[in-house]
Amino acid sequence: MCASGLSAVTAPMAIIAGAAGVGVGSEINKLNDVVAMIAEVRSIADSLGLAVTTGSELENRGLRV
Repeated sequence: MCASGLSAVTAPMAIIAGAAGVGVGSEINKLNDVVAMIAEVRSIADSLGLAVTTGSELENRGLRV
């Protein structure tokens, strides 16, 4: 099961209810500012307890973005 159109508030609820994945694109696309989009993605990741890794951190680990 997956869920879409979720926010930082509703994404954890979907996971608790058994969703294997969550879609947040429509929530992000509502925003007009790239900085606000990044902040919302970080907020959703934080609400799910996910670590947000930057491209430079990945490159330091030998991974490509």
